Amino acid sequence: MTERKDRLVQARVPETLETSLKNEARRRRTTVSQMIRDILEDTFQLVDGVVANVDQLVTDSARLAGRVADAAGETRRRLESPRCGPATPESKEVLAGVLAWNEVVLNQSAPCARCAAELPRGSRAYLGLSAEAGAPRTWLCPRAVAALRDDPETAPEPQEETE
Repeated sequence: MTERKDRLVQARVPETLETSLKNEARRRRTTVSQMIRDILEDTFQLVDGVVANVDQLVTDSARLAGRVADAAGETRRRLESPRCGPATPESKEVLAGVLAWNEVVLNQSAPCARCAAELPRGSRAYLGLSAEAGAPRTWLCPRAVAALRDDPETAPEPQEETE
């Protein structure tokens, strides 16, 4: 008589589970025992794979959290940086011809017309809109636009009402 290598493991299951197992085994054209062995092996392989990937997931998550913290710090530094300096006589003249400011994302770097700060490609900036045909492009950094509200020297002259 040959000796079996496999071991017998028994488990008590509710009647509804037994019915489901038998129906599924019949549908797959296999035995209930073989189907249960396959399910157990697949489950252990799946769990092993998940556990093996947890270390990588934690490492990736920590790296992502570090990048988010760096970006938040950079944003905080930019927001806490001093306002744009006072407008120069030359910048006042350039700014006087601008009717409105349109927020854009730069595709090419440009200097701020008020403080001469370099506005890098991909940064938010404001493009001056002028009624004068052929007027040169005028760019402002976000801090310069905020400074416009607070700077009486660059504010437009009040319009007299006509009746």
